[in-house]
Amino acid sequence: MPILNNDTQVSVLVDGLDHPEGVAWGLDGYAYAGGEMGQIYRVDVDAGEFRQIAQITPAGFIGGLALDGNNNIYACDAAYNKVRKITPGGLVTTYSEGAPGEPFNLPNYPAFDSQGNLYVSSSGGWYEDAGLIYKVKAGGETEVWERTSVTFPNGICLSPGGDYLYVVMSLNPPRVSRIRIQADGSAGDVELVTELPETVPDGLAFDT
Repeated sequence: MPILNNDTQVSVLVDGLDHPEGVAWGLDGYAYAGGEMGQIYRVDVDAGEFRQIAQITPAGFIGGLALDGNNNIYACDAAYNKVRKITPGGLVTTYSEGAPGEPFNLPNYPAFDSQGNLYVSSSGGWYEDAGLIYKVKAGGETEVWERTSVTFPNGICLSPGGDYLYVVMSLNPPRVSRIRIQADGSAGDVELVTELPETVPDGLAFDT
C-alpha cells in the first residue's frame, strides 16, 4: 500500500487550530474543523486563514464533522456524547444523543447519505469492544444501524455510489471494513477491505 511522502506530497494549508480531529468541506468553498475545547472553525484554504465561528458550551471535544446541503454543520462531541448541529450563523443545538435506551458512547465521526440520513460511528472505550454504528434520520430520529463493528469504529465515509459505508476499525485488528447498505436502508454484510497492521488508523476518504 503506497504511503504519502510528507516532504513531497503533503503541505500545510493552515496552522494554529486546536487539535482539528476532523475536517469537512462545505458547499460554500470553505473547509470546516473542530477543536478539543469545543471550537468550530471555518478555514479559507486559499488564503491560509481560519476563524472560529462557534463554540460548544460547556467546552466539548469535537471529533469528526459533516455538512448538509444548507451548510449546517453536524459535529461529534465526544465530551458529552452528542451530535451537535451548528447553523451557518453559529447557533448550536443538540441533534442527537443516540438511540432510545442506547445513547452514544464516544461519538466519533458522521457521514451523510444522499437521502439526508446521518451515519455516526460510536467508538466506545479503548479496548472495550463496545462500538456501534448509528443512523440518524433527517430530523434527528436515531437507531442503532450496525452492531458487529465493535472494535473502536472510527472514521467513516460513503462509497461514491452510496451502496457501502466504509469504516475504519482502529483495533483488533486495525483494518478498513465496508458494510453494504441494503435497498431498504438496513445494514447488510460486513466485508473486510484491508488490514493495516502496526497502525492505529483513524479517518478515510475517497478521492475523485
